[in-house]
Amino acid sequence: MNRLHAQWRRLFAVDPIPHAWPGSLFDAEGAQTRALVIEWGRPADWPALRALWQAVQVELDWPAPLIAIDGRNAFQLWISLAEPVTASAACETAAALAARWLPQAPATVAAARRAVWPRPDTQAGDAWQHAAPVPVLHAGPMPRWSAFVTPDLAAVFGDDPALDMDPGDEAQAELLARCGSVSALAWARALEALRLCAAVLPRAGDRAAGPAAPAADSAGGRSDQPSPPAAPAPDLGGPHDNPAAFLKAVMNHPSVPLALRIEAARALL
Repeated sequence: MNRLHAQWRRLFAVDPIPHAWPGSLFDAEGAQTRALVIEWGRPADWPALRALWQAVQVELDWPAPLIAIDGRNAFQLWISLAEPVTASAACETAAALAARWLPQAPATVAAARRAVWPRPDTQAGDAWQHAAPVPVLHAGPMPRWSAFVTPDLAAVFGDDPALDMDPGDEAQAELLARCGSVSALAWARALEALRLCAAVLPRAGDRAAGPAAPAADSAGGRSDQPSPPAAPAPDLGGPHDNPAAFLKAVMNHPSVPLALRIEAARALL
């Protein structure tokens, strides 16, 4: 196992038993994962996905996701979790992130350009499928490579997110070595923040439509019970004339989760 394989396992492996490269992104039962992948393309458009890449760091306090070119027609963000979560929780949260920060209108165009993993495998009953590993060579008349890239290099690819040559295991390992994982606490706080945003704020690019909130199992365990109904949005008064007034209302409202009130106070400071 070379350095790239070791870094891949550090970030994304669930099962501690070593697998052949690249191994599975699920546990042995195919029920849990440590990887969320969000894709935007057809045509490739890094600036739109960059907004999400920045938002999860600034607003959710997550480590910077890995940026990948898929070797075909899209950019991807790979998010590593420190602890495994259910595939359904990962899917719903990835979809909520995309709904919050990726363009949503016109709806048919946005749906064709957006993809998230893990997602249900429509050909295999209750099974789940994950994104193709990176880096990998896509065979064809003009073989192209997928690869992880730096933020400044992503913009260089424009609408052609692929490499004509092997990106090199050592160079890819170095990029993965700089990436951290979302802690269990940061994951739980993010779910609360996404639920609150879904309740009180519109989605990116879709001011008229109501957003979808992630009904996720943050503990990572299995659950056959239906998710409880979402709590009603707190009445924050308003309209607020500026962001500081809104943050102050969030900070002072007793029904807002304490973690979010603390984050509002930090933002005000």
